[in-house]
Amino acid sequence: MINARFLPLIFIVGVLVLTTVSMAVVIQVYDFRKDFSYLQTLKQDEVDYEVKWGQLLLEQSALTQPSRLEQAAIKDLQMHAPSQDELIIVKP
Repeated sequence: MINARFLPLIFIVGVLVLTTVSMAVVIQVYDFRKDFSYLQTLKQDEVDYEVKWGQLLLEQSALTQPSRLEQAAIKDLQMHAPSQDELIIVKP
């Protein structure tokens, strides 16, 4: 049987252990929630980057269309399709 004089000491030790374990659980839950929030932020950033990537791919395909390139060559570089007189055919 446990001696009566040790009961208050056992009670205090039990309360201290319970308090320590409770604080550890609270800290772990806080860290988990903080990390989970950061993970959600990263996932949202990933979705945003995927959307931006898709927009850039669409823009790239629009800018590299042959008709767009032809218009840019005519307007910006003053190029034109050669006439029959300007063609020179070189045979190997």
